[in-house]
Amino acid sequence: MAEEQKHRTGSGHTHDSHTEGASQLQTLTPADVFSVVRDLIHDWWMILTAGLAAVMVVWLFLQMIYVPTYTSSATLIISAKSSTGGAVSDLSVSSTTAETLAEVLNSSLLKKYVMEDLGVDELPDIEASLVSGTNLMTLQVTSESPESAFRVLRSILDNYDQVTSHILSNVVLSELESASVPTSPSNSVNTRNNLFYAFWVGAGAMALLLAVFSIQRDTVKTEKDVSRKLDTRLYMSVYHENKYKTLKSRLQRSKKSLLSTGASTSFLFSETFKKLRTRLMYQSEKTGAKVLLVASVGENEGKSTVAANIALALAQKMERVVLIDGDLRRPAVHKMFSKPVPPSGELSAFLSGEIPVDDLLQQDRDSGLNLILGSKNCTNSTELVASDAMRALVEVLRSRSDFVVIDSPPMAIMADAEVLAEYADMALLVVRQNMTLAPQINDAIDILEGSHAQLLGCVFNDVKTRIFSGNRKWSYGYYGYGHGYGYGYGRYKRGYGAYYGKQEEKK
Repeated sequence: MAEEQKHRTGSGHTHDSHTEGASQLQTLTPADVFSVVRDLIHDWWMILTAGLAAVMVVWLFLQMIYVPTYTSSATLIISAKSSTGGAVSDLSVSSTTAETLAEVLNSSLLKKYVMEDLGVDELPDIEASLVSGTNLMTLQVTSESPESAFRVLRSILDNYDQVTSHILSNVVLSELESASVPTSPSNSVNTRNNLFYAFWVGAGAMALLLAVFSIQRDTVKTEKDVSRKLDTRLYMSVYHENKYKTLKSRLQRSKKSLLSTGASTSFLFSETFKKLRTRLMYQSEKTGAKVLLVASVGENEGKSTVAANIALALAQKMERVVLIDGDLRRPAVHKMFSKPVPPSGELSAFLSGEIPVDDLLQQDRDSGLNLILGSKNCTNSTELVASDAMRALVEVLRSRSDFVVIDSPPMAIMADAEVLAEYADMALLVVRQNMTLAPQINDAIDILEGSHAQLLGCVFNDVKTRIFSGNRKWSYGYYGYGHGYGYGYGRYKRGYGAYYGKQEEKK
């Protein structure tokens, strides 16, 4: 009954979050605007690609439909043969004969003479128009060939009198501006401007689409969203810490772990994990819990970074703190601490019964933190973490250590985290700002709340309060899980107390 009630609560929360997401366009907060702008900056390549694609489409379209045409023109003076050249007389003649003359110049009879003169079967466009209020007429011929336009116009001027001699015998046409071969298209297109506008229209459309998608995407963007969208409480916020402090390191993009003990780590970042340590130690003293599982829904949410820094902060106050890299598919903790893992020190080798526990632990000399690491990709990771050897190892570590932190694989990719949650006393779910959908996070919360571990809440990770706040990604590396699992268990040796017996003798 309780599980059904929890499922209904999660489903209702999901429905509410979608309803709220639909109305976000009307209730944008500054944090939402910052989030949208950061998304647009992060996806700049998509905006650029859309702009360039629009340029290519418009350019191809212009190449397909654009046919250059050339216009040859001449300006003619209309006057009477008996005219003395007076302006009033010429203007009077032009006004009474202009329409008739225009029809003659466009007549089929004149075109027949021209075609016979040029030896062609058809003529391009011919246009004759009177300049208003004057005795001037403009004659234009437009063709796809500049030479053709000029030759047709010259032929018209040479042959028009064969038609007008019978109709307008008292009218003569004189060339005020002679025809010439056109050197540039009369229908030229400003390709540069068109391509410029196409780029900004394409880029703007993509930016608008991404902005709408960012607004309506049901992720956790602010600390208020944690309580509004998720079925758990906010345990701690970890604000963005830039890994690249110099321009050179930013350009080189060299892989660098983000540890609170680093010399370049900010005071705020270190203090955040000290506060988190205080809360965990209080919880441990109150309930006796010692084993903490750090989980996340998806990859690249900074889970391994959070787990490592929690362990480092605890090691500053406690003598025996152990960090287990429980991600047997894509182990990353050894890279963060720059620890090579010999074949005799692999966690997977111990779980397969190939090595004793005495060889399993390594120690970080700078912090005193004890590490259980792996470096190989194990396709049968779920079977290994579900083995009796893993359960027994955690139990011995619980009895011999002050605190144990387990870094698990992403819950959306592997079932390993669900298995490890049965060994842990408490759990934290790392939620990176504006990354994983709220319904998926709530599904993971339901799984953790139904496990043996007590879910303390979520660590809201990589929180950015400004538009420009450095690199987006925190977590080390990436996941590249394959499909299929191997089966078969090897024999393993027991001797869990050997290492800790030595530690107690030293004390």
